[in-house]
Amino acid sequence: MGLNDFQKQKIKFTFDFFLDYNKDGSIQWEDFEEMIKRYKEVNKGSLSDADYKSMQASLEDEWRDLKGRADINKDDVVSWEEYLAMWEKTIATCKSVADLPAWCQNRIPFLFKGMDVSGDGIVDLEEFQNYCKNFQLQCADIPAVYSVITDGGKVQFDLARYRELYYRLLTSPSADAGNTLMGQKP
Repeated sequence: MGLNDFQKQKIKFTFDFFLDYNKDGSIQWEDFEEMIKRYKEVNKGSLSDADYKSMQASLEDEWRDLKGRADINKDDVVSWEEYLAMWEKTIATCKSVADLPAWCQNRIPFLFKGMDVSGDGIVDLEEFQNYCKNFQLQCADIPAVYSVITDGGKVQFDLARYRELYYRLLTSPSADAGNTLMGQKP
């Protein structure tokens, strides 16, 4: 069974928002380079040279893994169609975060760090508001979305919670808390 329209919409969001940084409709190494530059700007220089080099090495590994899984025609470009085909195969067998492709698992801490600009391991409401603003998410009620993320204040928005929400964003066949990473309530 293939992905439903809602899942395809969410996968398209991850393609457009998390990977196609130059907005040319495909993913290439240049998008990863732009991603590093963007996160450095968002984190207002809080990335040390060591962090920057580590991030670059990690993203090079991610790019190789993504290309290996999705670049069907081996042209060093991952098209939307190739990306969608990869996710259709992946989601069919994905039961947990551990089943996500390595490139995707490796990306989670990097994306979280882009939100947690204070570096304290917790994304607070102000950081989430800045994330929505900096990445131009259409979020009508940020406090309400943040409340879903924190389950009404019962859980902290830490890396473990982000990992859970990212997995749900990618795999859930219907609207749920994973949508909050798109700035949307379920």
